[in-house]
Amino acid sequence: MLGVRVLEVSRVAVQLSPYPVPDKAIELSFLDSMFFDFPHLQFIYLFTNTANANFPEIIGSLKSSLTRILPFFHPFAGKLTYIPSATRAVIDCSASAISEGITFIEAESNLDIHSIAKDEVPELESFVQLVPNVTIPELPTVVLAVQVTRFLKGGVALGIAVHHTVGDGKGILHFFEAWASICRTGSMPPGFVPVHNRAVIKYPGDDEIAKEFSRKLAPTLPRITELNHSLQERAHLTRRTFLLDRATIKSWKKQGIHLSPSTFISISARVVATVASVRGLANDDGPFLVGFPVDCRSRWNPPIDDNYTGNCSSPCFARLTASKVAGPDGFIRACAAMKEAVIKSTKEPLVGCKGWPNRSLKFTERVVMFSGSVGHKFYETDFGWGKPDRFKLATLIRDGVVVMVKGKEEGTVEVAVTLYAQHMDAFAKMFLSPFSRI
Repeated sequence: MLGVRVLEVSRVAVQLSPYPVPDKAIELSFLDSMFFDFPHLQFIYLFTNTANANFPEIIGSLKSSLTRILPFFHPFAGKLTYIPSATRAVIDCSASAISEGITFIEAESNLDIHSIAKDEVPELESFVQLVPNVTIPELPTVVLAVQVTRFLKGGVALGIAVHHTVGDGKGILHFFEAWASICRTGSMPPGFVPVHNRAVIKYPGDDEIAKEFSRKLAPTLPRITELNHSLQERAHLTRRTFLLDRATIKSWKKQGIHLSPSTFISISARVVATVASVRGLANDDGPFLVGFPVDCRSRWNPPIDDNYTGNCSSPCFARLTASKVAGPDGFIRACAAMKEAVIKSTKEPLVGCKGWPNRSLKFTERVVMFSGSVGHKFYETDFGWGKPDRFKLATLIRDGVVVMVKGKEEGTVEVAVTLYAQHMDAFAKMFLSPFSRI
């Protein structure tokens, strides 16, 4: 197991600021409400080249900049809580809610950070010790917690736990970018003003949809059962990260050239066809489901500010037949199905949303779920001691869950795939082999 020892637990206060006074409570939009029973998202930045850095200085700069950025991102300083009269969860940003400050953990590890930064993570349960462990048996719960781990052999890990109700991947990345900018330069990114007002997420019946999510996902509020799975299952899972270069991506897009697939679709289709094949579904004529988020900011009518930090992504699904996606033309079929789903979502991003609370998704061998985006620039968050050498997401560990982010080098994409261990070697061999009609 990973040797991580907690040195100190403190609180980072929210600095008073002339920034507009926050609302006492932010009512979750129906797009936020989809996630309030999720465990906190756990992000890890690994800095392997900080061997000569002064750890107390790193801690000091992170704390002081966090204090300064939170007034601009007050929902991140609040608490996810429950208001019985509203029959729904909210983010409490009142003075009493934010007065405790943000939990900030300082820790150390005797392991080699380079082994942690490898593409394959053999011990997932030990890996998550680099991030604050925030459980939600009952509301209220904190939205944000931070952990900084010093590796005795050199290097630093910055682990951040954020509850999904505060924002989607793009919104959370906005927070990271602004925090890093203040830590590095002392000021916010030029021209950047975050938008938190949920009033922009308007849709007929949206309030009732949000309440229905509360009733379906957590019928015993304020007690809550996190969407999670057993440690016994996780013991059989492995995660591996694949770095795709520009040439590889271009070759895959060329294979589906008559469909003009995007970078995201071409990579996703390759993943889906490979997963279906290694799972042995060539003779399975059951339905195969591919799920992925679609950013609605530019698709909303009227369009929503690109700096909106709340959840503004809709779930999009492509449906195929297992045997066909596992067959010789699986890549082309997956490309076509995903592109069709995106086109439909572009025309009507919230189609069927009134039925979303009643949708029950089970992770089976005929499901692949994608998260993240090929445009998410997590590798560009420089806190002042250089850009991270590796970025990893410690949560979303389920069989068939895939996370994509923009790679460190221009034109590259990182793809983190979680599968049962017995499928991973075959997946890696097929996924990275010269293109064949999977």
